[in-house]
Amino acid sequence: MVFTIFRLLLVLFNMQLAGTATKGLMAQAFLMGFRFDTVVSCYILAIPALLLIYHLFQKKKSFKLNRVINLFVIVIYCVAFFICCVDIPYFEHYLSRLTVSILNWTNSPLFMVKMIFQNKINYFFMALFAALIFLTAFRVRIINDKTLFLHRETLFLNAKHKLLNVLYSILVGGLLFLGIRGRVALKTPIQWGTAFISNDNFVNQLGLNPNFTFFKSFITSLNPDNRKIDFMPDSLAIKNIQESLGMKNMLTNEFPIARKIEAKGEPLKANVVIVIMESMGLSKTGLDNNPVNMTPYLDSLAKLSYTFTNVFSAGIHTYNGVYATLFGMPALMNQHPMENEKSNQPFTGIASTLNQFNYQTAFICPHDQEFDNMGGFLKANGFQKIIGQKDFPSEEIHSTMGVPDDVLMEHAVKEIHEMAKSPEPFFTAILTGSDHEPIYIPEGHGFVPKTKEEKQQVTEYADWSVNKFLKLCSAKSWYDSTIFVFIADHGSWYRDCYEMNLSYNKVPLLIFAPKLIKPKMNPAVGGQIDVFPTIMGLLNRTYINNTLGVDLLKEGRKYIAFSADDKLGCVNDQYFWYYNYAAENEYLLHYRDKDPNQYLQKYPQLADTLKNYAHSLLQTTQWLIDNKKVGPLK
Repeated sequence: MVFTIFRLLLVLFNMQLAGTATKGLMAQAFLMGFRFDTVVSCYILAIPALLLIYHLFQKKKSFKLNRVINLFVIVIYCVAFFICCVDIPYFEHYLSRLTVSILNWTNSPLFMVKMIFQNKINYFFMALFAALIFLTAFRVRIINDKTLFLHRETLFLNAKHKLLNVLYSILVGGLLFLGIRGRVALKTPIQWGTAFISNDNFVNQLGLNPNFTFFKSFITSLNPDNRKIDFMPDSLAIKNIQESLGMKNMLTNEFPIARKIEAKGEPLKANVVIVIMESMGLSKTGLDNNPVNMTPYLDSLAKLSYTFTNVFSAGIHTYNGVYATLFGMPALMNQHPMENEKSNQPFTGIASTLNQFNYQTAFICPHDQEFDNMGGFLKANGFQKIIGQKDFPSEEIHSTMGVPDDVLMEHAVKEIHEMAKSPEPFFTAILTGSDHEPIYIPEGHGFVPKTKEEKQQVTEYADWSVNKFLKLCSAKSWYDSTIFVFIADHGSWYRDCYEMNLSYNKVPLLIFAPKLIKPKMNPAVGGQIDVFPTIMGLLNRTYINNTLGVDLLKEGRKYIAFSADDKLGCVNDQYFWYYNYAAENEYLLHYRDKDPNQYLQKYPQLADTLKNYAHSLLQTTQWLIDNKKVGPLK
């Protein structure tokens, strides 16, 4: 009953998505949900059942054991209900049921706690959970009193009753076993993908139970082989990637993807500023025909910039976006690139490369710079100065996301202006944070929202802050000699019908320098990993590219691969292949038309081509990191 109530709440909190599904599909999803709920309950009840069966055949009865069983049932069901409470806000952000990826933030517990308590909707679920604790304890006690309370005079001690007890025990054990399997087929028990009954992602997700998805992904993550990429032989993957990069001759056998990029003519002594915008997916902008007009300034800026409209983020987390944009490396599924045992090694990146040309380098973020080990990782890889929450006045910090975007921009302009006083050029990366829960929009700063919904207003505010930033910069002497790059760390859900939501990975890329670059709209495929080589191409510098990115202006690419935790995707200019490794489902879709139909059977060769590239890219990345071949060449 409680699991069903949570499923109804999921529908109520996502009426926009639920409204697109037919009543028949919704009914099937609820029936499928009953199956998954039964699996979870049977797992919970298995140990109490075994203990009760054991207890039934003992001559000496223990009331303490009975209490222990009751306590076990209460505690474990409360844990299950807590997971359901967490699942709905999680689903609202990621459009998938709860997985082990939520533990990515446990290394920053204070940051995580602040984020929870500063989001108002979480208080509803806290209250609901508190009520469920009381309800669970109350109901278990009633069930115990009516069915399990052992009076000595009612014990089945004669032979006939013992036989009945054996039969009852076999029946209960059999039902629990069948319930845990979730299906009668002998080959395999119920799987994640069993719930996927249509092309409607919401319907498919609705049928799942978040306890099933969380613990399934958690158990899978405990196996080191499941976290490490192992799609194909390393040598084959590297060979495939070398061919895709057009490498005819390796620079060195030790570094198989390193290639020397020769510049012709005089270098451009320009400054570079990269703004990595929180959650500013392409789907929020007019570049993707969003009718709400949340980003009027970015839309107008795109017409004055060299703008890419088919670029994809490496992953769906901020750390993926920062890592891929600044270091030209893809996101390995379910791996944290800046906070694992392999991150303690030098990485080739834009900061360390520009240091070789005497650039000043700085990274500016609105919150704690040590979150996700960001500050330490960047400091170790070429960033001379890291500016974060500790550098801002306490009265300007209003949430766990730190200072609001326009305040951050004011500080960034001041910091950049100080760097500009030196005769050497500068490179600055800025990470924004306002377009992220908990939502905070400052008053009295001049921003006036035009939309009604808070989530749309904060996107408006982020867009307005970019406008403010460039206005402040335009008054400075270094403005005309600076290349401004705007890209998102990742997107967010909007009008997407795919289970692997492209709106989470598709991001705008704007390169703005009115005195240096001519405006153009470019629909070619690209990725965050291409930002670093593309900037180096604009600066016309000879350097060693030991990343998996390419110069989009001079080289280009046919495919780009990206991940979303346990999902891997790859696109060309028309089609989108992806695989959900938890559900074991594979798709080929015509994403340019937002077509929900499956084309896997119609174009199997194309699907294999995209799959092979995606597997090769990630396998090569894994090998480079494992063998410490990602750093600058000596």
